[in-house]
Parts: sequence; structure tokens; C-alpha cells
Amino acid sequence: MFGGNLLKKKPTLQVKFILAANLLIVPIIIAAALLVEFRQRNTIIEEVKKRAITLAQGLGAASTIHLLTYNYIALEQLVGEVSRQADVLYAITLDKEGLIASHSEDKSTEGQRLEDAVSLKAASTKQILVEKYSSRQYGEVYDVAVPVFIEGSPDKWGTIRVGVSLERMYREIAQTRWRISLFGVLALILGSVGSVLVARRVTGPIRELMKGVEAVGRGDLSQQIPVRSRDEIGELAEAFNTMTQQLSRMRELEDQLRRSERLAALGTMAAGIAHDIRNPLTSISIFTQLITHHFMDPEVRAKFERIVPRELDRVQRILEDMLELARPTTLSLETIDMNEALLQTLELFELPARDGEITTVTQLATGLPRIRGDRKKLYRCFGNIIQNAIQSMSPGGELRIISALSYRPATPFSPSDPTPSAMVPFVKVMIVDTGQGIFPEVLARIFDPFFTTKEKGVGLGMAIVHRIVEDHRGTIEVSSVVGSGTTFTVLLPVPVGPKTSEPA
Repeated sequence: MFGGNLLKKKPTLQVKFILAANLLIVPIIIAAALLVEFRQRNTIIEEVKKRAITLAQGLGAASTIHLLTYNYIALEQLVGEVSRQADVLYAITLDKEGLIASHSEDKSTEGQRLEDAVSLKAASTKQILVEKYSSRQYGEVYDVAVPVFIEGSPDKWGTIRVGVSLERMYREIAQTRWRISLFGVLALILGSVGSVLVARRVTGPIRELMKGVEAVGRGDLSQQIPVRSRDEIGELAEAFNTMTQQLSRMRELEDQLRRSERLAALGTMAAGIAHDIRNPLTSISIFTQLITHHFMDPEVRAKFERIVPRELDRVQRILEDMLELARPTTLSLETIDMNEALLQTLELFELPARDGEITTVTQLATGLPRIRGDRKKLYRCFGNIIQNAIQSMSPGGELRIISALSYRPATPFSPSDPTPSAMVPFVKVMIVDTGQGIFPEVLARIFDPFFTTKEKGVGLGMAIVHRIVEDHRGTIEVSSVVGSGTTFTVLLPVPVGPKTSEPA
């Protein structure tokens, strides 16, 4: 299991660099070692051959006169001297008939003809002949045969044979192979060490860059990477430093913009509150002054009792809407049938819809799973949307309420993690009207607090709708075509349980 985890672990850039360098170094070292070994081996073999031929030619030159005069004692002395040379196994002289004139190792064969294949070839050759053969007595041998000619005569007067042992040659070849192998191992070690040093030099700044990126991801824009070179890595470090400086400057600008937006929002809020509260306060102030002077007038008292409480309720509703957005939300969760909740909300607007000559159509999917939510807040959420839809259409139009089951990925797709996410169920509610539509510049700010295009109102209705949907961990989208109508789409999550399943 531990080994499996190691195999699944992705190799670092440094490891990849070292592996790539070694994969390049190893074949080069092996090829170089084989080439050197091949050349050294051939050189040793050629040196042994040349030495054997030189010994045979020297013996031939010294033996020519003795072969002509049949001076066998001198020939024996010459082959004896040659056989004492290093690696020389034997020295033989043959007369013109191919018979042994002298033999350094076996004097009993003198005057005889050797019948083995190597001896027969040597006796008949008319040019320098090198034969390699093996025997139990001598092992691996180079046999060099040099014919003896008299200047001015085409006849061969004899043959000189010298046998040289190959054991020392093989030992030298083996030693050479070991030296080359040792050199290859050392070269591989040095190459690996060099690749590690180069990899560290390359990956070190990249590692620093990764740490810097992680710090920037955490919000620390003070990160600066030291520039140690003028190559691509150094340029990358300079680009990162420039980026963090620009991001830091952008953050300062964003903070300034955010402060400006807060002041602007505060001004908008103050203007909206002042506009919406000023009218009821003016009415209350007027009737307060009237009642002090006309307290006994029944008509003034009746208007006071009718208008002042209504205006105070209006102020109270404005303040409650503001508190709805400002304070933390607490939900009274219960299991809700969304179709039932939509029908009950729609009942509240039957009279305004009828007065505005608006046709209401419902397309509610059967078998919808229940959701967990705050019933009162959801009534208010869909009620605000329906109320705006009726106001945008009156007089005349069609209001369509649609519910359905929808599936969305649990997490958004990420290029760094291409694994498809599991699908989770949502109850989708669509409220479609055929009203005037909303201009794009207004649509972009429709959920902003205190933004309104109406003469009356603070502009908190759609902001409260957005807040309620978010509190239920849902999403809301709006699309509109000017002159054709507007569609609000609300997605509310379904509690995932053992009975929840994805569609086929």
C-alpha cells in the first residue's frame, strides 16, 4: 500500500530533470565505453600480432644463412634465444622440404614433418601467415609463419614459425575493460551529481516562485523573489516581482474604490431613507400640529387616527427591510412542499392580478422532492418577485409560474481537476412575465441594495430576495428582453439522502 502511494505520487520537476539528464548521460557513457573498449582491444591485438611478426621476421633474417649452410646447431641457438622472450611459447625453423630443422621445445621432432592443419598451412605459405588456434598444451596461441627467400631466387629455402601466448593479451583486455567500466561508473556518478546541482539551480528559483505564488494566493502581496540570474528563470522572477507590485497597487486602488463605493452606497441609502421616511414624517408632523389646534374637531381627529398609524407602519416596514439586510439571518427551517408554497404565495396576489387584467399560468412538476427552508422568508422572496412582475405588466399580460427538478454539478469544473463532479438535485422555480423588460444597465444592478428605478421605494426588495436565496444555499438568475418580459430562475438545493438519485 505504501509503495502504491509512492507510485501514485507525481514526480517533481527536479526528479524529472535528473532522470532526463541520466537517461541522456547513461547511453553516451555506455557508447563511449564500448567504443573505447573496442579500440583498446583492437590495439592490444594488433600490438601482439606485430610483436609476433617482428620476432618471426628477426628470427628469419638471422636464420637464412644457417638454413643455406645447414648449420642446425646455430639454428637451435637462435630458436632458444627467441623462445626466452616474454609470451613466446615456441620457435621453429623448417627447411626447404618442410622438415623441422630446429624446435625450441621439442627436439625429438627435428627432421620430422608436423601433420596438423596449422603446421601444414605454415609449411606451405609463401607469405607472412598468422593463425590463431587453441591447444591443451599451449592454450590460446597466435602462430606466425614467415617464409625465407634468397634475394634473386624465387625458391623458398625454409619457414620460420613463432608461437605467442594470448593469455597476457586477454589479461590486458580484461584490465582495460575494468578500467573503462570504472571510468563509466565514475562518469555516471559525476554526471548524476552534476545533474542534481544543475536541477537544484534550475528548480530552486521555481520553488521560491511557487512559495511566492502560494503566499500571493493567501493574500500576501509583499512577496519579492531575489533575481540571481539573467536567463529565463531570472526574467520569470522579475515578472513575478512586477506582478506582485502591480497587484499591490491594484489592491490599494480597490480599497480606495471600495471605500468610495461604501460612501456612495451610504449616500444612496441615506437619500432613499430620507426620501421614503420624509413623506410619512411630514404627514405625521402636519397632523400633529393640526391636532394640537383642532383637537375638538371630529373630522381632524378621524384623519389623524387613520393616517398617522398608517404612516408609522410605513416607516416601520422601511426600518425592518434595512435590518433584514444588516443583521445575521436566522432561519426557522422546516420541510416544505415547493408547489404548495408557490400556490399559497400566488393566492396573495389574485386581486392585484385580476385588477391588472393579468393571466396567471402554473406549470408545476409532480413528485418534486421537498426542501428544507424558512416558509415565511420564502413567501416573501417569491412574493417580491411576483409583485414586481405584476407591476411591470399592468395592465394586461401573462404571469407564468414553473417548477421542475434540476441537477447541477456539486462543484464547478476546474482545469486543474478535470474529474467530473457528482450531480446534485435542486428544485428549480421560474417566474416568467411578459412585461416591459429590464434594460441591461439596470439588470446588472437589480440586486444592489438601495438601487431602484421606482418613484417610491428604497430599493431593498430585490436585495432581500437575493439574501433569502443565498441564506438557503441556493442561486438566483435573471434574464430579460426589453419589450418582451423578464424571467427569474431560483434554484434551491434538495437535502441529499439515501432516496435521492440522479436521473437516468
